[in-house]
Amino acid sequence: MANQQRLDKLNALRQNYSQQLPQRIQEIKSLWRDLVNGDKKPDLRQNFQRLIHSLAGSAGTFGYNLISEKARIIEHNLEKLLGKQPPFSVQENVQIEHSLDELQQLLELGLTQQPLACSVVSPIKLASKKTDTRLLFVLENEPEIAQEIITQLTIYGWQVRVFEQSQQLSSALTIELPSAILVDIMLSDNDVTGTEFLSAYQQTLKEAAIPTVVLSARWDWQSRLAAARAGVSAYYVKPLDFVALAERLDKLTQQDSQEPFRVLIVEDEIILAEHYAEVLTQAGMQVKTCVSLEETLLSLEQFEPELLLLDLYMPDCSGTEMAMVIRQDERFNDLPIVFLSTESGRQLQLSAMQSGADDFLHKPISNADLVAAVSLRATRFRSLRQLIRQDSMTGLLNHIAFKLQLEIEISRHQRTQQEMAVVMLDIDKFKQVNDVYGHPVGDRVIKSLAQLLRKRLRKTDIIGRYGGEEFAIVMTHTAEEHALQVVNMIREQFGKIRQSTESAEFFCTFSAGLSMFPNLQSVSALLEASDQALYQAKAQGRNKVIAYAAYS
Repeated sequence: MANQQRLDKLNALRQNYSQQLPQRIQEIKSLWRDLVNGDKKPDLRQNFQRLIHSLAGSAGTFGYNLISEKARIIEHNLEKLLGKQPPFSVQENVQIEHSLDELQQLLELGLTQQPLACSVVSPIKLASKKTDTRLLFVLENEPEIAQEIITQLTIYGWQVRVFEQSQQLSSALTIELPSAILVDIMLSDNDVTGTEFLSAYQQTLKEAAIPTVVLSARWDWQSRLAAARAGVSAYYVKPLDFVALAERLDKLTQQDSQEPFRVLIVEDEIILAEHYAEVLTQAGMQVKTCVSLEETLLSLEQFEPELLLLDLYMPDCSGTEMAMVIRQDERFNDLPIVFLSTESGRQLQLSAMQSGADDFLHKPISNADLVAAVSLRATRFRSLRQLIRQDSMTGLLNHIAFKLQLEIEISRHQRTQQEMAVVMLDIDKFKQVNDVYGHPVGDRVIKSLAQLLRKRLRKTDIIGRYGGEEFAIVMTHTAEEHALQVVNMIREQFGKIRQSTESAEFFCTFSAGLSMFPNLQSVSALLEASDQALYQAKAQGRNKVIAYAAYS
């Protein structure tokens, strides 16, 4: 049913295009007559060339391949006349007139036949969000261990459901599928072993893309090999390091949280833009279309695309000119710009790309090729951006990227006239942790807080590692009272996380300071105020959240 609905949308666009074709070709013939008769209208020749170029690209997209090929021949012949002024020679006139007559004949023939059928592209495997609930099934019949798993993993946002016997877990799997499964490899009370259970369900869990993790008191190679043969993704030895376990569960299930690619299409041929947008939307992407430079610049700010698909020939501002304007802003220096055009001359393609584009796609392009080309380039852009912007230890924004994002959020909130909270937080007595337990343990404490922040804050909030054991947060569209409640809730949960070493267990806390937009309206003012409030929280005994109060 879903495939049929997608196909119906594409066919509706094709039908609409078919209805417009006669008028398009009549307009082209009319412009040619005006041009031959010496009409002095400004941009007459450019308009004629643009319409022919547009027809060459769009006709093939909607299945009229013969019309597309003939339009491309006319476009090629026109290039020879670009440096000449009318009147053209008899031979030149006859050549173009003959091609236009053939175009009319192909139109009449094409409208009596069905153009090539539209194809539906299956969604790319990118963001298959099963559910917003992070559900974890646990097979564990030792009550103390089961309760500790519930306590510690609930802090990280997991909904934990414990089963004492394998039959109970088997029944649950017929009703609901979890995000992951955690199994004790050695069950007592004569139940089957965890490995035996996972072996029995290995194919089912693999097909459902459900990762499995085992717990064990043994670290011998025989146990680990048996787990590997049962399709186990990760293996942990008791007593559990819950920080490491939570981090591994995140990595095993993180594909569920990936966002769709954002693609901006700039194309003056409205129906063609709608077709490209529909194809990419059906492939699981977020798409916005524009027709002018002004609209494009605004969309770059608000939509934040990961790829710009740009027509080379536009009426008031060419694609090359638009690319140069976009590259003037250093914020968009890394944004992939891909030209779409019927232009086949390699030299002209390279010349166009010197304006700042990264690649060139040839019209007409099949739906499958369009999706593949866009997703490949957007994937590369997203990966490179993450490497540049992320803190290597925590995966959060680094210091510079956080400040840049805060600047963007200030501009956005100035437009919407909404409140925003900026939080600075710092792990209490962190130097003591490093001195007593060592820097590797200190790193795990930092990562545990980073995980907690990711799980307890919204996707619209901005989180960064500001430096060392210090973190920074932007809570978008949030009033001060609510921001204090959320940060205090996270503070309490962080204090319950059991940090562990081979010989000891301990707990950590953090202090935080908070400032508000629009009370303060610059990056430096907001961060400085939050830092002052953080200092007050430390001075008042630590493990506190304090709001900046000295607004003037």
